[in-house]
Amino acid sequence: MKKVIIFCFTILMVLGIWYLFIKEYDYQITFTAKGTPGSIYHQIVGWESWGKDLKAKNITTVDTVLYKEIKQKVNLPDTILNLKWDITSVNDSISKIKVGVFLENQSLMNRLSILTGETIFTRSLKKEFKKFGKGLNNFAKTFRIKIEGESEIPVLEYLYISSNANRSGKAGMMLRTNADIFPKIKENNLKINGLPFVKVKEWNEINDKIQFDFGFPIKYKDSLPVSSIIKYAKVATQKAIKATFYGNYRHSDQAWFAIMEYAKRRNILIEKKPLEIFYNNPMQEGDASKWKAEIFMPLK
Repeated sequence: MKKVIIFCFTILMVLGIWYLFIKEYDYQITFTAKGTPGSIYHQIVGWESWGKDLKAKNITTVDTVLYKEIKQKVNLPDTILNLKWDITSVNDSISKIKVGVFLENQSLMNRLSILTGETIFTRSLKKEFKKFGKGLNNFAKTFRIKIEGESEIPVLEYLYISSNANRSGKAGMMLRTNADIFPKIKENNLKINGLPFVKVKEWNEINDKIQFDFGFPIKYKDSLPVSSIIKYAKVATQKAIKATFYGNYRHSDQAWFAIMEYAKRRNILIEKKPLEIFYNNPMQEGDASKWKAEIFMPLK
């Protein structure tokens, strides 16, 4: 009996030392949200304000593992929160998110208080992460993505302008580029032979910057308005994974992450140089939920 008591006491001591002094986090929250790891990763990195004051800008990202892990610091008036996010895929459209929380200067007292049950600290964490998770799901409701599977990029003959931008700034750059290229097409009486599109040439996933062409398919003739800015090119057909996107074109690149997750789960090798073909004119059609784009990610 004495040996049993000593054994149990030893186990409790070991567990107590682990919990109070070795355990990595004071508290951990796990939840699921609609979205791929790539999409959710960028929303977490873009999260800047903890609490009610949206102008606080009190969240700093200190380290990342692309699409998998994010470490952040939250500077609050009385403490500093350290957050470690882990993102894993549940299926093609749902992700599991784990957040470990560690208080920089109150960790021991906080762990002791948590042993007594729910605290002001844990309630505030649950409230903040519930709000963040709701934001993830609300964002996912603003568009629809349907993966069509293997397809082919169509043959394209086109005039285009090259641009560099952050991925999030792609739509704004498209509008500015359109103001330069579309009048030239009209001035030269060129026949547009298809739908406007974006062809990504390079995507630096670390800094999330892209180099892309925005262009219009045209029928070739000798007197094209080519210059140092406006250029002509052809694209041959190529096998690709295709998705259909419905929603505001500011978010059409969310289909990139959906295709990437689809390909990853099926061991399909792709080139991360998407082509987006736009069916609607945002300047003329107000209901963005009905805008359609076809997204192609080439196979390697």
